[in-house]
Amino acid sequence: MDERVDKPAPLAFSTRAEKLREKLTEEIIGGALAPGTKLDEQELANRYGVSRTPVREAIRQLIATGLVQSRPHRGATVAGFSSERLTEYLEVATEIEIACVRLAATKMKAEELAHIAALHAKMGDMLNDPNRFSVLNDQFHEAIFVGTHNGVLVEMAHALQVRTRPIFRVQLTISLRTRQSYAEHEKILAALLRGDAASAELAMRVHMQASTLELERLHRSISASGKGK
Repeated sequence: MDERVDKPAPLAFSTRAEKLREKLTEEIIGGALAPGTKLDEQELANRYGVSRTPVREAIRQLIATGLVQSRPHRGATVAGFSSERLTEYLEVATEIEIACVRLAATKMKAEELAHIAALHAKMGDMLNDPNRFSVLNDQFHEAIFVGTHNGVLVEMAHALQVRTRPIFRVQLTISLRTRQSYAEHEKILAALLRGDAASAELAMRVHMQASTLELERLHRSISASGKGK
């Protein structure tokens, strides 16, 4: 009997901390890392084939989201998915996305509209591949940020996205919400093509609230399964 344990493939240098943060986010929200679990830097470094530097950065960013907490003499431990700080981040992310799409609806240029329409079409071909869909999903929302032509708002969106993107990505890759998300994007895109700011704002609010509700559903399901153990 082969008792070897397969290790995850080493992460690319330029994205080590980001990818590690996303993997840990998925494990926390997916229930693989239970609340109270200690995150040992060396163990994680060995597991993912990286140095402790990207591990430390990934943990620092997870602390910022509220998914992980750090206490004196105890190090970093999983805080769980129900922290008040995480909820606050999701609420702010929704409002930032709404502000961006409202402004983009009045400022996006023809070539930018063509670009986001092409991204949406590609997403339609990836409905059964949640990982590739999630990458295109990031690009779809990035196109909206850029379409605001407001540098301050883009900076704010990017700063918040660093913390929330892995969280929102989970509800696509774990719950397979790709088809619903695609349909929600369809309405956002239609409003952008019409230059209809009010409809774009409403469509984005529905989209962000649906994502948040799915995350809450996942959390309830994970909590219930944990109590049954």
